[in-house]
Amino acid sequence: MVTLGRAWFDAGIPGIYVVLLCDVMKGLGKDPAALLGGVGESREQLLAPQSRVPLELAQRCAEQALDMAGSAGLGFRYARAMRITLHGPVGLLALSSATLGDGLDAARRYLGLRAPFWHMDRREENGRVIFPLVANADPGRIHAFVVEAMLVGFIHMLEQLLEAVPEGAQLHFRQPPPPHAMALRGDVPVPVRFNQDEDALVLPRALLSVAPLLADPQTAALAREQCEAEVSRWRSEQEGPLAERVRVVLRDTPAPLPDLAAMAERMAVSARTLKRHLQQAGSSYRQVQDAVLYERARALLKDRHQRVSDVAYALGYNDVANFSRAFKRWSGETPKQYRNGRH
Repeated sequence: MVTLGRAWFDAGIPGIYVVLLCDVMKGLGKDPAALLGGVGESREQLLAPQSRVPLELAQRCAEQALDMAGSAGLGFRYARAMRITLHGPVGLLALSSATLGDGLDAARRYLGLRAPFWHMDRREENGRVIFPLVANADPGRIHAFVVEAMLVGFIHMLEQLLEAVPEGAQLHFRQPPPPHAMALRGDVPVPVRFNQDEDALVLPRALLSVAPLLADPQTAALAREQCEAEVSRWRSEQEGPLAERVRVVLRDTPAPLPDLAAMAERMAVSARTLKRHLQQAGSSYRQVQDAVLYERARALLKDRHQRVSDVAYALGYNDVANFSRAFKRWSGETPKQYRNGRH
């Protein structure tokens, strides 16, 4: 079960996503009434523009749907039913962006508005651009469903932007082939690979420069304003300043910790804005990172079965000497001195 209150954003998910799940279940010959009963709202209430379903309720709803669907393969069917316009201003921004790359960057930037506790990274490799999908907290047994729905959903989003198959695209999944793998591959118009190192959307770099058919700068500007307004609205209801949310996210992020630019993207703000907020709080991103690493280091050093080198690698350091210097800067002692003097 996802633990609420552990990310920068805790606004639940749009109610329309639950309605869509009910429609998919009905298409599978299942009665969706139980799903709506668990949420405690009617279909009409969930379709309201500002409707949000608490994440814990949404997760229980998805778990129940998975139990009902069995081995039919719920994730890709859900993705197929999703239309980009159902994502509100986020979908509109993707539709109207100047290039597919801009549209994907917009979807990544505002992913937290539609899928709390998930983020999507980006890196380039041998002429390809790889977009790994990463959970910020353990989603439990709905993990495979969410990953499949989101990655297949990105392929269908690209199809809607281009009105054509995104040539050269691939989907990578960490899991082995599920029972519905054949049906999934038959439904998705690009190669699907299992047993990979990460869950990711993989695209040829050249594809990102292609313009969506509905690209329009004025519409994109308006949609971006709406996205920013939505971020601000939900953030205003989130307790704690931005600096504290950064600390919370860093504490929940495995090593290596993200740099300033990556954290700013995860927070859906510019690096300059994040830096300014931290300065106003009397801190810096480096100081917040160091505090989190120091906290982890002290906890790990309590275990005498772990060598100092093991602790260093667990914290993301490739060199033990660098870790030792950093620890001495934090505490005034080397890791060995700290361990011998206190434990």
